[in-house]
Amino acid sequence: MEKRTLEQLEAALDAVSKDLAPRVEELAQKSTDGALTPEEHQEYAEVVRLNDMLSLLKLEAEEFWTMRAAS
Repeated sequence: MEKRTLEQLEAALDAVSKDLAPRVEELAQKSTDGALTPEEHQEYAEVVRLNDMLSLLKLEAEEFWTMRAAS
């Protein structure tokens, strides 16, 4: 994967994140308040899982490019 492609992917993910931010904030507040419905709980758990996965992928990509630049 080219570095430019990675940067484009990161920009797309940032755009999606901004679009979803209000809903995620709403779910987070309802979770804190103990007011999530079962469906919202499932939705929020999936958002957290996907966020964790994307964070790991981003770290792996950064490590890849760091190692590639060093060689």
